[in-house]
Amino acid sequence: MNTLKLLEIDEDLTSKEVDELKFLCTGTDLLQKKRLETVRDAKDLFLRLEEQGLLDDGLLIPELLITIGRFDLLVILDMSREEVERHLQTSDTRKGVSPYRKMLYKLSEGMTDENLSTVKFLLSEEIPKSKLATSSSLLDILIEMEKQQILGEDKLDNLQRILEKCDKQLADMIQDFNKIHKRQVGGRPPLQEVSNRQPSRPDYPKVNIANPIETEVPAHSSGNLVSDSQPPEKLEDEYYAISHLPVGYCLIVNNFNFERCQNVKLGNRRGTEKDEEDLIRVFKKMHFEVEVHNDLKASDMLDVVKKFAKRDHTQMDVFACCVLSHGEKGGVMGVDGQLLEIRDLTLPFATCKSLASKPKLFFIQACQGNLGQEAVWVPDGQEDSTEEERYEEDASMVLRSSLPKEADFLIGMATVEDYQSFRHIKEGSIYIQELCRQLENLCPKKEDILSIMTKVNCEVSVKLLKGHKQMPEPRYTLRKKLVLPMASSS
Repeated sequence: MNTLKLLEIDEDLTSKEVDELKFLCTGTDLLQKKRLETVRDAKDLFLRLEEQGLLDDGLLIPELLITIGRFDLLVILDMSREEVERHLQTSDTRKGVSPYRKMLYKLSEGMTDENLSTVKFLLSEEIPKSKLATSSSLLDILIEMEKQQILGEDKLDNLQRILEKCDKQLADMIQDFNKIHKRQVGGRPPLQEVSNRQPSRPDYPKVNIANPIETEVPAHSSGNLVSDSQPPEKLEDEYYAISHLPVGYCLIVNNFNFERCQNVKLGNRRGTEKDEEDLIRVFKKMHFEVEVHNDLKASDMLDVVKKFAKRDHTQMDVFACCVLSHGEKGGVMGVDGQLLEIRDLTLPFATCKSLASKPKLFFIQACQGNLGQEAVWVPDGQEDSTEEERYEEDASMVLRSSLPKEADFLIGMATVEDYQSFRHIKEGSIYIQELCRQLENLCPKKEDILSIMTKVNCEVSVKLLKGHKQMPEPRYTLRKKLVLPMASSS
């Protein structure tokens, strides 16, 4: 490979990323630990790999960069992520980064500081405390476990038991690896193993790359081999594909200041800044590229959505839009008091070619009328009177309209038509706060978006706000299940 290009890559890598590359290169297929002891930077590492003839096919360094999420450095090599992944899938004889080390690296990426302390405590009887004290990451601990011979490609049970006690999702990653490893002899790993930051997807049947006919089937199926005349059921057809980073754009429109509104008297939306803050945090954790626009007039809101609809979403899998404002039936209001119908928000995306057949999500925090829903008491119901003076309505006058009928839309409404939605003056709106909470709780469990919205409905509906109830309403034309990825908390 071109020496100048490798030097340019070296200059853009941090010392932490070099340590990650060294970890990934450790093993019988690549470099022995002794040869890595004197490696101080990426130049040294590339030299060791070249000495072993491991750079001849031009794929190892791109594979390493993809694994640690440095997709931007592929440009230096005149390569794209898609091109590299395609070559990796079709090349099953070359030496590359082992699926085992990729899996360990993914575990380290999902490890929080709190869980790291728990792991250290649980290993205190097996690893010297002095070694644990100097371990600043899970990678450091994994290296020590390998030195103590309590961790290896066929010795994962101990690590899995430890992770079960602090992070079930990470423990499940080991279980998934074991399933693949026991069935797969030779060949490259499935595509989702190529990048450590590839978004999670439902547990589809995993095809053995070395032998595509042999497929891991669900436990309830009879047998585990299928013939050419009986292809496996494509469960992927039931789910929207999530295979890019970022997952998609997330547009947040947050209207707070209505003081200049002349045609109708509307108060400033106190507490909406909390909604904005939490939406940014949650959607970034779901690997969206978030963009926020504040205090827009109705015409400006329409201009913004049209600009987003004109963007190229080819390398995106989902589009999301969150609108926080006052509202009327079927519409949301700009800070000038003018109404923008929800259909006008969504229609530009119905004709966006690069979003065709991809899910388009809209979450609307606004009233849809002036009525307050009366509470219907059930046995053992109890009124929470402390909530009465802490919530405001996002309400205005009533206008009839319709929502989009095009395919692949989800419109999450804070309330049903004709009724008010409520916003806490400090803690944000009840709907957006519950939406953020349920996304964080259920996305890691691979719940689909409609199941999550149902849970939001349930939690919001049981609250009593200023003597009234609030009932959210998701409307959708989704054709498949949508499972969104969620990064572990750090």
